[in-house]
Amino acid sequence: MNHKEGLMINSLLKDINYELNNRLRCTFRHMEYTVPQITALQILYENKKMTLSELSHEMKLANSTVSGIIDRLEKHELVERIRSTEDRRIVYITLSTKSNFIEEHIQSHVDEYFSSLVEKASKEELDLILNGLETLKKLLHDNNIQNDKD
Repeated sequence: MNHKEGLMINSLLKDINYELNNRLRCTFRHMEYTVPQITALQILYENKKMTLSELSHEMKLANSTVSGIIDRLEKHELVERIRSTEDRRIVYITLSTKSNFIEEHIQSHVDEYFSSLVEKASKEELDLILNGLETLKKLLHDNNIQNDKD
């Protein structure tokens, strides 16, 4: 791949990320939560109990960024920080009972959005998109492994 193609991939990824975030923001405009807050809630819903580091890893964001997200969700009483009984240094983040209704509501909106997005594509287009994204992910992963060795 030459320099021009690399720049094109970078530009397309930025555009796609912008469009997805913008559309999700519009989908949730009636709610007072941001896309990262909604993402954190979804991940916690799937995992039930996580440390801040584990959540940060899943969200692919810095611990300090996720800490701010959790602080705001805690103020809305959607998450709780619970200290481990075995090791007081460990703090787990869990969903509060107040978040149950919101989580179901959020998940249905996300599902509807992505369903409407992919229903416009043919099976061949979806296969091309998925194969291309898997290939890019593999290339990025392989490049990270090579960089770690250097």
